[in-house]
Amino acid sequence: MIRYQKLFILVFVALTLCTSLFAQIGSAAYKIDRLVTFLAMGTGATTGTYFPLGNAFANVWSTRVEQVSVMSHSTSGSIENIQLMRRRELDLAIAQSDVVTAAINGTGSFLGHPCPNLRVLMSLYPEVVQIVVLADSGIETISQLRGRRVIVGAPGSGNVITSLALLAAYGIGISDFEPIYISYDEALQAMERRDYDAAIVIAGTPTRMISELQLRVPIRILTLTQSETASLTAALPYLAAVNLPAATYQGQTEPVTTVALMAMLIASSRLSDDIADSLCRGIFDNLDYLKTIHERARDVSLETIMNGVPQGYAHPGALRFYQERKK
Repeated sequence: MIRYQKLFILVFVALTLCTSLFAQIGSAAYKIDRLVTFLAMGTGATTGTYFPLGNAFANVWSTRVEQVSVMSHSTSGSIENIQLMRRRELDLAIAQSDVVTAAINGTGSFLGHPCPNLRVLMSLYPEVVQIVVLADSGIETISQLRGRRVIVGAPGSGNVITSLALLAAYGIGISDFEPIYISYDEALQAMERRDYDAAIVIAGTPTRMISELQLRVPIRILTLTQSETASLTAALPYLAAVNLPAATYQGQTEPVTTVALMAMLIASSRLSDDIADSLCRGIFDNLDYLKTIHERARDVSLETIMNGVPQGYAHPGALRFYQERKK
């Protein structure tokens, strides 16, 4: 579908230019004053964080950055985004830092198929691991997910990869529980029906799926002990301990201790340095506006945009912006 949408845009632009040419035929003074670069961007599920934030980025770039027009698309998340970029169906995307690293190195879901042309424009915000259980489920710890029906994320999403790795770090293998592969949108309805016992949601907070779910059915977010976070961060070094402040969600009265990784804005090495620079400037020049669209825009800062970026894989245009802006 994304390929057809891009083709439609190209055909529309071509027809528009032809119409203008015919209208100006015979005029030696005719010239094209400005060429527009059209880009397609992959986000995620509509009830996650990638989708609303990605839409906001696309809106800013298309309306406030010269010579750029970006169309955002809902996808199943990080892995699909990178696969679509490999097939040149996407030019930009948001993806989890662990998935980006796996794609570059050719490990995990990308075993034997590395993506050496992948480049990072910036790290955006922490993606928090939120283990959501039904309030009356009796589940109090990660170890109690053994033998349960657990939603781990949509097929092709980074949520799946991190969920399975997290459980494996606790000795819970794929045969020790029933993994359910569905999107946040589907998980919202399934948990409301009490079809499953838990859902692992890895996203910026507050996550719309969780906010909506708690209005429909009583739920809890598991809090991790100090030893559990230490064990997780030792086994999975891309994770870091974080606290969800009290009142992150309606009715939440206590802070929740958990772990998080970084969401990254990625592109291909084919993206020109000038366009990459303009995209980064567009975000930082409009941060006040973006903060009114989604709370996670508050986490975007010059101090953290290079956090977790694999050595040698920052886009040169993004580096140029970063080095100029931090002076």
